[in-house]
Parts: sequence; C-alpha cells; structure tokens
Amino acid sequence: MKSELKFIANGSQFTKNWLAFISEFSSFRIFTLALSIFLCLTSNVFAQSPSQFYTSANAHYKSNQFELAAACYEKVLMQGYHTPEVYYNLGNCYFKLKNTGKAVLNFERAHKLAPEDEDITHNLKLAQLKAVDKLIPVPQLGIVTKWNNLLTSQSSKGWGIFALVFLWASLVVFAIYYFLFKNKLLFALCSLLFIFSLATVSLAFRQSNAEENSDTAILLVENVNVKSAPDANGTDLFAIHEGIKFQLLDHVGSWTKIRLADGKVGWIEKNLFEKI
Repeated sequence: MKSELKFIANGSQFTKNWLAFISEFSSFRIFTLALSIFLCLTSNVFAQSPSQFYTSANAHYKSNQFELAAACYEKVLMQGYHTPEVYYNLGNCYFKLKNTGKAVLNFERAHKLAPEDEDITHNLKLAQLKAVDKLIPVPQLGIVTKWNNLLTSQSSKGWGIFALVFLWASLVVFAIYYFLFKNKLLFALCSLLFIFSLATVSLAFRQSNAEENSDTAILLVENVNVKSAPDANGTDLFAIHEGIKFQLLDHVGSWTKIRLADGKVGWIEKNLFEKI
C-alpha cells in the first residue's frame, strides 16, 4: 500500500513537472512565434530601399499606373534622396494625372538642382502652359537679369566643379612658373585662374543657399482670392490659380504675404502652397 502510494505520489510529481515543462515550452514557442512575426513585419517595412522604391516607381510609370508611381517616388524623397531625376519623374507623374500644381512644383525643384538639363526645362515650360495665370513679369535692369541668369545657369554642384577646375589649373600654372619659367605672363595667368576659383566658390555658396532656403512657392489649390490683409475678412484683391509661382515676403500667423511676377502683392493662407 505504501509502495503504491509512493508510486502514485511520484507519478503526480512527474505529471506536475511535465505540465510545467510543457507550459514553459509553450510560452517559449509563443514568444518565439511573436518575435518572428514582429521581425518579419519590421523587415517588410524597412526592407525596401530607395533604389527599390525607385525601380518600382519606374515600373508603375511604364504600366501607366501614375498614382502608384507617384507614391513610390514620394517615398524615395521621404528617405532623403532629393535628386533632379526623382523630382523630374515625379513631375511627369503629376502631369499625367493632370495635377498642374504638383507637376510645376516638382519640375521647378528638379530645375533648381539641374538648371542645365534641357528635358527638365522643356517639361517645366509644358506644365506652366497648363496654368491659368499668364503673368507679364516686371522689367528688371539688364545687369540684374544677366546676373540672375548667370547664377542660375549652374547648380551649386556645378559651380563647385568649376571652382575645383580653376583651382587646380592655377596650381599647375604656378608650378610651371615656379619650377620652370619665371615668366610674368604665367604669374598673371595663375593669379587670374585663382581669382576665377574664388569667384565660382562664391557663386556655389550663393546657389547652395538659394537651393536650401527657397523664397518662392507654387500654389497647389485650384484657385484662391488674395487678400489685402492677413485676415479672412480682408478685401479680395485678385484671384490666382493652381500652378502659379510667387515670392514669399512675410508671415503673420497662418497667413503669408506674397508677390507675383507682375508685382502684385497680397496675403494668402500658408496651407495653400509649397515652397520650391
């Protein structure tokens, strides 16, 4: 009887140990399964690199799925890859979707980064033709126009390349002057190249500042009445339409003072546009 009771007791203890083991093993399996699911989900979220999004966007564009293509290009930009090619392709998507405001905006951004690109310039002009407002700019002094054209003829990267070329050329000429020929003409040429290098460095910094701190914007809504004051009850001065470009002058609360190319000035709400 004692041996039987002992056996039963041992069996009961064995059963408890076995159930505890099963419980712990099940908990471990549940934890492992949950961890695996979490890792799979997070890997799916972070797996797609900008290049994969870019490839997907191109594929969607070729399939005429312009909304999906635009969404993928936007994701590339969200990950910090701001290149002329991405903005250009995104502008093409919005152009196909007849979204004039965002088409002009992205072509303008592409043009700012690559002003020498003829395809970008061409498509920007096409998008601007879709805009309702056709403004005649206020005439500027000839020297001011030429200076602005010179500054915007290259991106900051382009001016930086020119600066390096001029600097290396000046160093080469100086080496020839110092070690081979003590010639005044070579010294003058070296000095001139060095001055050109400094000038292009200055242009590079100016253009870089213009690229990073834009004071121009594009209207993204269909139309809006420009007010005489930063107030919804202000007098309506004139109306502007989607895709128009303007300069940002001042901010008061949720209102922004703008100036059009033809010189007109007024106030609109800041949620109606995006900076270039």
